[in-house]
Amino acid sequence: MIIQPRQRNRGVTTVALIIFIAFFALLPLAVFAFELARFTLMQHQLQASADAAALAGTAALASSPSGRTIEQQHRLAMTVAAQTFEQNSILKTRFSDPGNLAKHLNSGFDSSRPGLYNATLNIKLFDQDGNPQPTGSPLATTMRVEATYTDRAIFAGNLFPTGFLETASVYSDGGLPQLDLFLCFDVSGSMDDQTNVTLVRRQWSGSGVIYKVVANQVIYPLCIPPKEGTGFNAMQPQNLSYSSYGSPSNQNTWIFSESTNPSGNLLAGLRGNRRTYPAGSLPSPIPASATQYPLGSLVAEQGLPPGNFDPTDPTNPGGNAMNPDVYNNGFTDMVVRVPNMGTYDFSRLETCVEASRGNMESADILRQSQGGTINPNLPPPQAGYYNAYWSQVRNTSQPIADSRNASVNFYQIMNTSSNAHFGLETFTDTAGTSPTSTYTGISQNADQNWPHAGTQAFPLPFISLDRSNSNFSEVIEAIQGNGSTRLPLGPTGKTNIADALKLALDDLGNTSKTRARAKKAIVLFTDGIPNRPVNESTGKSEARNQARRARRMNVPIYTIGLSQNTSIISQQDALLGDSRTTSQGIAALSADGALYIRVSNSAALNQAFQTIARSLVVLQQ
Repeated sequence: MIIQPRQRNRGVTTVALIIFIAFFALLPLAVFAFELARFTLMQHQLQASADAAALAGTAALASSPSGRTIEQQHRLAMTVAAQTFEQNSILKTRFSDPGNLAKHLNSGFDSSRPGLYNATLNIKLFDQDGNPQPTGSPLATTMRVEATYTDRAIFAGNLFPTGFLETASVYSDGGLPQLDLFLCFDVSGSMDDQTNVTLVRRQWSGSGVIYKVVANQVIYPLCIPPKEGTGFNAMQPQNLSYSSYGSPSNQNTWIFSESTNPSGNLLAGLRGNRRTYPAGSLPSPIPASATQYPLGSLVAEQGLPPGNFDPTDPTNPGGNAMNPDVYNNGFTDMVVRVPNMGTYDFSRLETCVEASRGNMESADILRQSQGGTINPNLPPPQAGYYNAYWSQVRNTSQPIADSRNASVNFYQIMNTSSNAHFGLETFTDTAGTSPTSTYTGISQNADQNWPHAGTQAFPLPFISLDRSNSNFSEVIEAIQGNGSTRLPLGPTGKTNIADALKLALDDLGNTSKTRARAKKAIVLFTDGIPNRPVNESTGKSEARNQARRARRMNVPIYTIGLSQNTSIISQQDALLGDSRTTSQGIAALSADGALYIRVSNSAALNQAFQTIARSLVVLQQ
C-alpha cells in the first residue's frame, strides 16, 4: 500500500489553511490594530493641541495688558488660543498651512465633519456653571476649545474608491478653578516716598505774598529717613515735622515752621497769622470790627495770610517781630506740582500752595489770605480748587498711585478669567478690621504741632470674604475710593505684615466665608520690611510664623517687594523670598510653588501682578 502521496496532500492543505487564516483573519486584525493605534495617536495629538490652545488662551487672558475692555481681553485670549493651535500638526498635516483650519471664535460654530486633512476649531466662552456667554460678558470664566480633524485610513482607505475617513473630536476647558483670594496691601508712610515734592516758604514781602522754593526733590532722598522709609507724606496727613531725620544743626535737613525741632523754633507762627489785633486796627477789606482774621469753613487755616504779615504795618516784611529768612532751610508748605484738572490750573507753584490751603475757593478768601493784595501770578479763584488739588496729589503720588492701579488691574484680570471671590487687607502699624476702619495714629493734615490745618480719617479697610459674593466692586471701591464718602488708599504709619497675614488667614480658614472646593491664596504686597509689632526683629519673626501657619492651611502666599531703598533689598529678599532662593522667605515657608517677585519701580508692578495671575492659571479638566 502506497501512502506517500496522501501525506503530501495533507501538508498542502495545512499550508493552504495557514495562508487562508493569515490572509483573511490575522492580516485584518493586524491592519485593524494598526489603524486603531494610528487613530489613537491622531486623537492624542489633537487633544494635546487643544490643551495647549486652552492653556495659552487662558494665560493670555490673565496677563492681558491693562486698560483693555473685557471684550478686548476675551478676543485677545481667543486669538492667542487659535494661534497656538495653528502651531501644531496632526500626523503629517500642519495647521499653519493655508486652508487646513477653519476657526470660529465664540460665533458661527461649525459642528459638521471637516474635509479630508482639515480641522475645525470652535472656541466658546462659558460661565462657571457651564452656561454659554457672549464675548465681553463679565460672567465668562471658562474658555472651551473644541477641535475636530479628519484623516484617511491608510489600508482601508485604499480599498474603497472614496477612501475610508477617520474623524477625531476633542475639547479642552481652560480657566481658573474656584479661588478664594486675599490681597494684603501695604499702606505705610513710605508708600509715597518716590513722589517729587517742593518745599516752599510762604511769607510776606512788605507788598505781597511771595513763595521761596527751599527744596525740590523726591521725598526719600530729600528726607534721608531710616531704611523703612519716612512718615513725611505728599498726601494728607503730611506730618511735615518728619522732613528732618538728622541733627537740627545740619543745614541739609529741613525745618517745618511749626515744628518743635529745633527747640525754640524762630519760625513758629509763619505758617499762618492767627494773632489778635486791637479792635478797629484791621484795614479793609478785613472787617474793622474783627480782632483776628475770620476763618474759612473748609479747613481751619483757610484765609490766613503769612505769619509775618502785620496788618497794622503792611510795609514791614518783618512784621509781628518775625524774620522769615532766619533759617535758609525753613519751610511752611510742601506741595506736589500736579497736572491741571479741567478748569483748575495748577501750572504755577503759587496756585498749588494756595489751593492746598483752601484759599482758591473764592475771591474774598484769597484776598484775605494774601493780605489784601492778590499775587498777580494766581489764576482766578473758583470753588473746588481745594478738592481738585488733593485729588490730583492722590493720583500722582508714587508708588501708592501705581500700586492702587496695579492691584485694581489684578483684581480685574482675576475677575474676568476666574471664578474668584476676593478679600482685601490693608495694613500699616496694624491691619484694618472692617470696611470702614481708619488709621488711629497722627491724622493732622500738616503736623501734630499745627492743629489748624485740620484732621482727616485715613482709610484702612478690611474686606472680608463672602462665600455668596465675589466682593469685586467692594474691593475696587476700597482701593480707589468712590469720589465722595470714601477716599482712596493713602500712605501713613509703619509696617505690620504679621497682623495683615494673620487676619487674612483667619478669614481663609473660616468655613462660613470660604467655598469648600475653592483654592485659597494670598498675595502680599509691601515696599519694605516690617517694624511692627514691637520692632523689626519681632515683626520679621511673627511674619514668618504666619507663613508657616499658611503652609499648614495649604494657602500659598505670593509676595511682591517694591525695593525703593537699595540698602534693604537683601533683607527684603530674605524675608519675602520663594523656594528658588531661600527656605526662610514668606513665600517659601508658605508653599513650594508660591512666587516672590522683586520690582525696582512702581511702573513694573503691573507685570508683577500679571506674573502671579499667570501662575494661578490651570486647565480645567
